[in-house]
Amino acid sequence: MSNLVITLGLGSAALALLFFLIYRFTRLRAYHAAAVVVAVMLFVFIPASILTWQGADVFAIHLALYVIVPYGLGIVFSQKEAEAAAGKAHVGRLHWAPMVIVGFFTIIATVQAVLITLAHNGMPDRFIGTLLPEPDAPVERVTSAFPGLVDGLEDRDQALAVHRMSELEEQASRGWEIRQGWLGEPRKGETETLRVEVRDAEGRPLEGAEVTGTFLWLADHRKDQPFAMRERGDGFYEVDVALPEAGRWDLRFFVERDGAQVEQQANTRVHGHSG
Repeated sequence: MSNLVITLGLGSAALALLFFLIYRFTRLRAYHAAAVVVAVMLFVFIPASILTWQGADVFAIHLALYVIVPYGLGIVFSQKEAEAAAGKAHVGRLHWAPMVIVGFFTIIATVQAVLITLAHNGMPDRFIGTLLPEPDAPVERVTSAFPGLVDGLEDRDQALAVHRMSELEEQASRGWEIRQGWLGEPRKGETETLRVEVRDAEGRPLEGAEVTGTFLWLADHRKDQPFAMRERGDGFYEVDVALPEAGRWDLRFFVERDGAQVEQQANTRVHGHSG
């Protein structure tokens, strides 16, 4: 995706060159040359796009611009042919109407290419702080890319739903005491151990439980980190985690034993690389 504008530019230039070669070295008229260029483009572009599929939006913007280029050249040179046939003196001058049409669609395609690039890759870091607010801490990275549809959005929000209140009250009535924390300082991309301590209502270690959960990166669900903890004895459970981004992570996990389950939610902050 980072080379979207490059592929659009190089592809359009190649189609324009092909049009000029066909128009110059054959007896085809402008519209016929444009039709040949479009046919060649479809023959090459569609199979290549299927083999290197990057999404319907990327396919559509390439196809639209790759059709516009030969079509626009066909309009322009057809006008020149008509003026030449009519014996007009100023054959080199072009009417403003076809030029406006070609320019309009070129601008539309360029804007769409920029928007698609920003949606997939986010805004370049050098513009962060100028067009976007500065991050809360120097170690955090602003994410401006659009991750697409967020899987599990209902699960993330269900703790706020009214119908969940009775379930949460039932969990609280069990009286389980749950503490969680890192054994060291979590840093971006570095493995650190998360430990959870679980005790029952009488303060005894809760052993034989299953502890699973997910670290949630709300800016992009694709970076979420699910985990299953291993039991260490005496009510302690641990898991080694390497979180890929610095900043705030939401944590949601479940402690289950003998059909009883307690949900726990928290958040943590991951620091940037040391040094």
